[in-house]
Amino acid sequence: MNGRRVRLAVLAPLAVSSLAWGTVTFSATTAAAASPTCSVRNTDNPRNLLVSGKDFRPNKSVAVESADGAEGSVRADATGRFTLTVTDASGTVSAQQIGGSVVGCGTAEEGEQGNAQEQYKKGFDQGFATVRKNCEATEPQQGFAAVDPNFEKGFKDGAKQASRQFCED
Repeated sequence: MNGRRVRLAVLAPLAVSSLAWGTVTFSATTAAAASPTCSVRNTDNPRNLLVSGKDFRPNKSVAVESADGAEGSVRADATGRFTLTVTDASGTVSAQQIGGSVVGCGTAEEGEQGNAQEQYKKGFDQGFATVRKNCEATEPQQGFAAVDPNFEKGFKDGAKQASRQFCED
């Protein structure tokens, strides 16, 4: 009888600690899961909107739609990321996987604003760098396409800044 009590006394704590270990491991895994997010951005084509998402369930379809009914679907990659171009989207854009919650990505107007800011920054950087190299330069380098007005404003502001820093005596 004594041998049996000793074995139970040794085995019972091991069984309880292994159960506790399993619970801790499960909780840590659950806490590490991130919530899906997405964003919108304009493309070179004014009719298109680029929707990007991350932290979705890997290799599962994601449905994207805008308030006016423009829609599309795409499969998240192995890391849970996706990008999708939606045509004629306006209003609020959202994404959802089956069984998941609806994730707000933003509005088409935010995509336009983000694109304007991006164009301004590119113009500013190019204007600053161009005038820093050559104080006589005043115009952005043009290709065949018309220069974006936000890029042009950024270029002029960047050129002014560089002129003040490097060209004035």
